[in-house]
Amino acid sequence: MTVRYYWGRPKDVIRWYLRGTLYLSAQSRQRYIEKTGADPGNLPRLLKLLKELDELFETVDTDSIALMCLRYVELLSIPDTAELTGLSNSQTSTRTAKVMKKLRKL
Repeated sequence: MTVRYYWGRPKDVIRWYLRGTLYLSAQSRQRYIEKTGADPGNLPRLLKLLKELDELFETVDTDSIALMCLRYVELLSIPDTAELTGLSNSQTSTRTAKVMKKLRKL
């Protein structure tokens, strides 16, 4: 019996999601730098990561990459979650860290 995925293989879905996110982030940063003349900051690192993304996926297992994505989303959502729940950022961070610890064990 063949395993079928609606969106594609999990590794490919994560790869294309990251590629799109990195591309949009780099594009946005590039436009900001062009308009304001700001310091490039992390743009060179971002472009290097985008360029070497396929090689990275060949050397790292999908679970590690999925955890990295979850951690990134977690860090982005802490202020929003804190605002919605009325908890402080540190309380929210502590609670999400517990969830991440459980995910790592899986």
